[in-house]
Amino acid sequence: MAAIAAMKALIARDGKFLALELEIGRKKIWDLPGGKVEDGEEPMNTLLREVKEETGLDVSVGMPLGIYWFNRVSDGALAVCTVFRCEAKPEAKVILPHKSNESIASSRWLSKEDFLSKSFDAPPSLKALVQNSL
Repeated sequence: MAAIAAMKALIARDGKFLALELEIGRKKIWDLPGGKVEDGEEPMNTLLREVKEETGLDVSVGMPLGIYWFNRVSDGALAVCTVFRCEAKPEAKVILPHKSNESIASSRWLSKEDFLSKSFDAPPSLKALVQNSL
């Protein structure tokens, strides 16, 4: 089985964090902004690039919070995601991408309690990281 490394941002603001709703085939799941580390790319550059591409936000990167993992629906590859706490300017607005290769349906600022509810389908390891990190 193939494995990929990814960088993810837990962008905090006013006691909430930014989550993205992704459309994967016929399923919708919630995830954090970020993505796959490209060959030869520095992981921190990946984090900044992916957050900008997916949300339009420029962020400052803080402390690492941990990792979560899941198997991608598209090919079964194991994705291992390293998560950093990040901040964006309070006045900054989320702008979702309009590229056909992005599967982002929506974004929401969520409280820990909301995200951990059954209303939000997310990888169990991500829910555990949010439970233990916030």
